[in-house]
Amino acid sequence: MGRHSQIRGGRDDRLSKLDDGVLGNILSFLPTKEAMRATALSTRWRDVFTSVHTVSLEQSEGTVSLANGVNDVLLARYRHGRATVPIRSLRVAFRYYSDGMNDLDSMIDRWISYAIQQSGPELHLDLRLRADEICGRGYSLRSAAEENQPGVQDDERASSRRSACSSDDENREVESLLHALEGIALDAISDDEVETTPPPKRPWLRQQKDKLYTVPRSVFSCAALRTLFLGCCKLDPPAGGTNLPSLKALVLTHVADSARKIQRLISSCPFLADLTLEACARVRELSVLDKRLRRLTLRCCHRLASVIIDASELRALEYRGDVPAQPSFLTMHHGPRSLLSCRVDLCGGELTSEEDLTHLDEFLHHFGPTEHLHLTSARLGSGIDNDAFATRFPTFLKLRHLELTGSLPHDDDTHGNAVVAAVARILGHAPNLEVLTLFFKAPPREKPERYGIYKEEEFLDTHHLKYDCDTIVLQTPPADLLPPCLREINLVNYQGGSAQRKLAKFLLGNVARLEALYCGFAEGPLWIQNKLMDEMRGWAMDKIEPNDMMFM
Repeated sequence: MGRHSQIRGGRDDRLSKLDDGVLGNILSFLPTKEAMRATALSTRWRDVFTSVHTVSLEQSEGTVSLANGVNDVLLARYRHGRATVPIRSLRVAFRYYSDGMNDLDSMIDRWISYAIQQSGPELHLDLRLRADEICGRGYSLRSAAEENQPGVQDDERASSRRSACSSDDENREVESLLHALEGIALDAISDDEVETTPPPKRPWLRQQKDKLYTVPRSVFSCAALRTLFLGCCKLDPPAGGTNLPSLKALVLTHVADSARKIQRLISSCPFLADLTLEACARVRELSVLDKRLRRLTLRCCHRLASVIIDASELRALEYRGDVPAQPSFLTMHHGPRSLLSCRVDLCGGELTSEEDLTHLDEFLHHFGPTEHLHLTSARLGSGIDNDAFATRFPTFLKLRHLELTGSLPHDDDTHGNAVVAAVARILGHAPNLEVLTLFFKAPPREKPERYGIYKEEEFLDTHHLKYDCDTIVLQTPPADLLPPCLREINLVNYQGGSAQRKLAKFLLGNVARLEALYCGFAEGPLWIQNKLMDEMRGWAMDKIEPNDMMFM
């Protein structure tokens, strides 16, 4: 009884009895602002922050506030003249980099210099200088008018699909600004590829014109650097070459620099295992043959035409962009022997032409050995319902988990059977599949016709759920049966349209035996969710035990 009363009275603080090194390590896993607040708990904690090895701040207000916050944090480590532990990680994430601070570039240089000088055996540096989205491209489906126009050529449809992306125009303008301001030669772009008519101005580019940060050269010769994240900046490697002997992970996002500099930076990392390129518009070719990557991520580098890598130790690969037009786009030497995860995100419009589907088949052949495949497209299943591709579609013998993400609108009655056939065709080429996850993208909300105060029932009427009591009939049921090993089905953001109900009925009616069924409904009235839930229980009544069904 006496011991408990001492604890309640605060006279037995076991946490404060730990030494500064242990407390500093604990606080390093908190956001820096929270860690600094913890030092105000008592006089015992006042100097603990000098033992914190991680500085992580993200902009939530103005640029001045973030800059002052970073300065205060770094100065706090020197309250007694020096920090007691080396700095291990510096992460500063700006949302709006250009905010009227003329000396911001030199201030960031000092932060980096401090981190390099005070680093220990390893250093992790993360500088995200803007919060812009990776790519402005969305997902769009064919309209009924386009489907009924047989005169529309495939190349016109492909051009229309690519026109949804504004990232290329933005990146071209960055290049023209760099060329005009600093005389950087566009060594990766031929003269006939540079547009004569300037693209429309983008607001963030007007801000970036005077605030494009240049990474100091000291970064490219830091022997302790293990991970490097750079966003919306330029590179300035030393003329004698870069030397990053310890770098394991490199992430470049919106780096407005030449492909030659980026390639030289990658080549200077002998032990690089994780490489990510996002919206690097000037990169046309990528070759990583002098090192064995374990993870490669390529997102929205829309001018990238050739990728050559040593895939002998590759474990994960992620690609986002157009369907590569050439089979030689990706060359993997020594094959992917044990590819665990692969993500393919086909941003833009729906795949419609036979040429696009042929290129998709050729691209997916690279990932036959994968165990986890995630395929994202405008329409769920990517339109793979053509018998002409049955013999060419790759077989995934090692695939255990398949995720398909895409849209399946309520009024998509004409495509319902086609989507079922496409999903069946994919499943038919994965004989050892155990887990299937379908994520249904929600259709875009209609724009309000008026502005002002809305009643609650008006918001409820904008939900995505739908239920029709009509009987679901599969006009052309697929001949391929589901994989015999399939034991788990996950339906995420299920909305209940006729096409989605057809797909759910096909899956639950043809699976041999289920061990788990999960269905997450889209936002909407409870009575519709209950109707859809009862319907799904009826389809899966003899396939799974009721306790193994989960609805949310």
